[in-house]
Amino acid sequence: MTYTDEQNRIFEFVAKGEGHGIIDAVAGAGKTTTIIEAAKYTNHPNSLLFCAFNRSIAGEINNRFVEKRLFQVTTSTIHSLGLQILKTNLSSEKEIKLKENKYQELINNSGIRKELLPRFKEILKINNLNYDEYAEKQNHEVNNLIWKIRRRLLEINQKYRLTLCKDNFTDLRNMVFHYGIFSEIEEAKRNIDTELELYFDAHQYLLTQANKFSENHYIIDYADMLYLPYKWKLQSPKKFGFLFIDECQDLSRSQLVVALKYASKGSRILSVGDPIQSIYGFSGADIESFNNIEKITNAKRLPLTTCFRCPKLVINLAQEFRSDIQGNKGYDGKVEEILIKDVVKSTEENDLIVSRTKDPILLLVFRFIEFEKKVRIHPDIAKDLIRRLRGLFQKELITRRIESFPGGFNGLKKEALDRQGWIIRKEAKRIIDNQLREIHIKEELSVLESKLEFLHKRYEIWKKECSSLEDIFKKINEYISEKENPITLSTIHTAKGLEANRVFILDFEKLPLKRPEQKEWEKIQENNLKYVAITRAKEELFLVSSEKIQEQKDEGSLFDDLFDL
Repeated sequence: MTYTDEQNRIFEFVAKGEGHGIIDAVAGAGKTTTIIEAAKYTNHPNSLLFCAFNRSIAGEINNRFVEKRLFQVTTSTIHSLGLQILKTNLSSEKEIKLKENKYQELINNSGIRKELLPRFKEILKINNLNYDEYAEKQNHEVNNLIWKIRRRLLEINQKYRLTLCKDNFTDLRNMVFHYGIFSEIEEAKRNIDTELELYFDAHQYLLTQANKFSENHYIIDYADMLYLPYKWKLQSPKKFGFLFIDECQDLSRSQLVVALKYASKGSRILSVGDPIQSIYGFSGADIESFNNIEKITNAKRLPLTTCFRCPKLVINLAQEFRSDIQGNKGYDGKVEEILIKDVVKSTEENDLIVSRTKDPILLLVFRFIEFEKKVRIHPDIAKDLIRRLRGLFQKELITRRIESFPGGFNGLKKEALDRQGWIIRKEAKRIIDNQLREIHIKEELSVLESKLEFLHKRYEIWKKECSSLEDIFKKINEYISEKENPITLSTIHTAKGLEANRVFILDFEKLPLKRPEQKEWEKIQENNLKYVAITRAKEELFLVSSEKIQEQKDEGSLFDDLFDL
């Protein structure tokens, strides 16, 4: 295989250089191929560790190392490395058990709830609400705020552990504001610090109880795999002579700390990533991770600027985000603008359709089902989409026979429209700008009506085999689980690392996505997401535009352009 000059410089650095390096690789630059080849040049043939971003990448990389007969390389996710530290340092007599909902269960524990309740009551008072411990049922506003307090407390705890936030009020306050856990209106309240001090106190109590629980019962969640080795100052079971750290632009601080525990003072580290593909800041990743690793390790920057994936016209679009990305293909390829109504008839087997948010995927799934075409959605997204459909209705109605409901499906639709419409309008109150608020409400109601209309039409078609909403949801799930040469629908986040000959980007005209109260770092990541979406295409790229709301109104229902049901 012929390598570029940039790749050869990386091999030379690994073989003859000193210190640490960081590869700045554009999308499609063959970074995995480069790292695997670089492993041959190390002076540590039996002491190599590859830190993968997730399990699927770890499995793929491990197989490629085996194909190259590099059996000495240890490949692992950073979460697994953290778990190994815990297993090594804790009592061998007990088995560590993973319980992802550990904190949810703890916050529901009667003893912990009793201790947290006084803090919750004070937060309610600050918001001009009172908790009546003798009332059988609290009013809706009280219940809603208590639900928000619990949700916020869990999010604060998660971000605290992943970011290794310092244990003081000022740093926790900065973290809460950074992630927008409160709205701008709430952040501007005069007594916000008083309220945040109560959250800080509640968080400290919950964290202390959870850490004791892990210590006594050996029950942890995924964030604990990264946080507890740091909190308990535990050492790794083994040190490696050379570490490869993949996707370094999306690491949280806790992930970086765990990875570095496997390096001794004499070890060398080669990190690889693309700062313009940093897209996981919302989940606790350090948005400055690439630059921070470069500074912490005093690494030499090694560029990989040649994209082997995309043709010229796609490269031209990508250069709006990374001016240094260069194409390797000698032909233009194809970039074409199309409307959403033309996607279903334009798609072929193995095409990739990506969207910034999940609702356009759901609406497009409806179109594919209307045409009796099965597709594939990532299992996590499929599960979430079905959950969203279930969430339109009260739980007790899901398994009930539709015919038994007053008014049949029309009655169900009205009940869902009234309830969900109220929620949409209430949530929209956090949007300060009146015009933006009305646009948001109009769009959300339009999507809601489209979902309900689709379910109604499917019921009329499937009523012989689907007597309840749950039956309809199961039928829909069959249509989104195709395995053989499927058309794949994915969010941009999930599509990271994927590629296809033909790629469709939904709502392209809305990218980068703009939202009220958007932080500066969120704006940067939205730009990055557009870059990631564009650079999935190997041959043809379709920029999909939605019909305008006015056009939909003039042309009729969202589904009227499909065949007569």
